[in-house]
Amino acid sequence: MGPAGVAQAFLLAAGLGTRLRPLSRVVPKPVWPLFDVPLAARVLDLLASAGVGRAVVNLHHLPEMLQGRLEPWVPQGLELAWSREARILGTGGALVPWKDALAGGPFFLANADTYQEIDLRALARFHRQRGALATLSVAPVAPGRSAPLELAPDGRIVRFLGARAPGERAGRPCEFTGLHLLEPEILAEVPDGPCCINADVHQRLVGCGAPVYGFELEQGAFWSDLGTPGRYLTAHRRLLDLGRLPAAPGEVVDGPAGPWYRGREARIAEGVRIGPGTVVGAGARIEAGARLRSCVVWPGARCAGAEDAVVPDQGPVLAAGLETRN
Repeated sequence: MGPAGVAQAFLLAAGLGTRLRPLSRVVPKPVWPLFDVPLAARVLDLLASAGVGRAVVNLHHLPEMLQGRLEPWVPQGLELAWSREARILGTGGALVPWKDALAGGPFFLANADTYQEIDLRALARFHRQRGALATLSVAPVAPGRSAPLELAPDGRIVRFLGARAPGERAGRPCEFTGLHLLEPEILAEVPDGPCCINADVHQRLVGCGAPVYGFELEQGAFWSDLGTPGRYLTAHRRLLDLGRLPAAPGEVVDGPAGPWYRGREARIAEGVRIGPGTVVGAGARIEAGARLRSCVVWPGARCAGAEDAVVPDQGPVLAAGLETRN
């Protein structure tokens, strides 16, 4: 067991990524690259760095592609199991077939397609000190977004979705950032069949006064659900601007108008103009005379120019303004 005292994790990777269609129909969102590294691999790295030795990854949408693109990035020393779902079981139902395997101690439950700067060791200490049944990673609610939960001064969640803890007043509005630390006792609260861990478990527990807590990201920490084309592109730009590029195989180039990223063996022809916030993935080919600005060109893709767009190695180009919801 690692320094965080948590040996196991469950990674949720079975979703359809509907807000990122049509590209997510062709490439599942958990293996979309963030600076050349699949999103799910970055979550696995985060878990492994906290000492997690075993993880389960659930699959449903394009399972062969997801597994094939993720396997080369699995951190050394992390034992991985795959859980294939014939139908999507949800963030809670996915745990049901693995209740016995997860019953030995606390475990992380993490979205495979969310990026966040978080100290899992500090989260685990917070969880233990408060005797929590569940601890969720949270952040102050962003402007213009609704607040699904409220925190008391000690971090206890006093409102979650539609439920309020008995006798508790309004707390500080926050939003969930995609990771839970759960005690194995919570598995008894998960109903059989498809269900949502938040709506069908945490909401009820908060309403009953159970010890469910929120661990707030440090001030200034960056996180994103990368859930729309605009958010996916903004995450790259923001991390470049902050100068806090997560570990990546390529390099940051200090362009005259701002930083951009160049992956290994990217081939950029003569006369190409590359503006700030651009990512050119490993092995990508940029054609002569192209202009790139605030776009993400995936590893191995070919591009004749783009702005505010995702240019994949297969499938359709995705513009930032395309906010699909079905």
